[in-house]
Amino acid sequence: MTYSSPTFALRDGDQYELDQKFPDPARIDDVTLASYAELRPYGAEQVRQAYVTSGDTVGVIIQSRKGGALAVPYQQTVTLQGELLA
Repeated sequence: MTYSSPTFALRDGDQYELDQKFPDPARIDDVTLASYAELRPYGAEQVRQAYVTSGDTVGVIIQSRKGGALAVPYQQTVTLQGELLA
């Protein structure tokens, strides 16, 4: 996927950018990943979202957290969900 922003808006998120910091070792072979992080200024919570696809199955992972959605727990969740699709 080469989308610069998610196709559908979330209620709590306004503007997103492609998450270029998602580490390559956390990516799963044969699973396509598009990960996005909400841009500042975000309100009380920051939202991160990822779309993972394998074959004809699409998974959507959304995490939000007051003060900012931490990268490592989000990346771990996305990786584990990707492993389930592989």
